Amino acid sequence: MSENRTARRLTRIALATGAAGALLLTGTPASAAGPYISSNSGGANIRTCANTGCASNGYYGNGTGVTMVCFTDAQWVYPPNSNYASNRWFKVNSPTTGYIHSSLVSNQVSTPGC
Repeated sequence: MSENRTARRLTRIALATGAAGALLLTGTPASAAGPYISSNSGGANIRTCANTGCASNGYYGNGTGVTMVCFTDAQWVYPPNSNYASNRWFKVNSPTTGYIHSSLVSNQVSTPGC
């Protein structure tokens, strides 16, 4: 198949599938405009405090958008339990209130200390 013909076919496919096609072609999460969960393990627990020993309020899968409220420096967490070593945790309030380790949040925005 010629290069031009292939390009035209891919363009038709992208136009026909719209945003869903763009998502598949780029691999970018739908929530990429703001902070979202991006974990090597596929998601993140929402903790009642900034420590892996605290109870979980729930679990967010990769791509879930979160609202960052503030940060706190507490328990250090290291791979493989995090994407990178850090003691920073973010308090989030949507969809559930709790704490998520900083390495599991992509597209972070500036937040005040808690």
